[in-house]
Amino acid sequence: MKKNVIFWPVFFFLIIIGSLSSCKKAKEEAIPQPTLIGKSGNPRFNLQFTNEANVDLDLYVETPNGSQIYYSNQTAQGGELDVDCLCSSCPNGPNENIFWQDGTAPNGTYKFWVKYYGYCGGNNQPSTYTLRLLRNSQILETYTGTLTTVNSLSPIYTFTK
Repeated sequence: MKKNVIFWPVFFFLIIIGSLSSCKKAKEEAIPQPTLIGKSGNPRFNLQFTNEANVDLDLYVETPNGSQIYYSNQTAQGGELDVDCLCSSCPNGPNENIFWQDGTAPNGTYKFWVKYYGYCGGNNQPSTYTLRLLRNSQILETYTGTLTTVNSLSPIYTFTK
């Protein structure tokens, strides 16, 4: 008879713990992934920002050999800028994207940053940005910040492949 007294509390405890862990798992799976515009790649650098009607932010990536990819030089060392947003002319929203097709990127250190290129009428206005480093669809790093004046730069981030 004593065995039944011990068994039931342990049994209910295990059921409660099991249901809590499955609730936690369901919450983790419910976190939405951001919608990223542009082609997937390895590596991939993706910029999203606010206030695109008033600011022009640009994504820059410096390749291992020192070449830069940005709006004025859209390809280098196999990488490509495939999405560029210029003021209100952003059919895919305020996004910029630079990528290498999987398996084609050279080894070495990449530098990447955001530049407040200009304003789109009116005076300097702030814009927040989210800059993501990805390997295909996996987000490796996320950087955020605010740029407030023309020619200001985000920190220069690095990635070694």
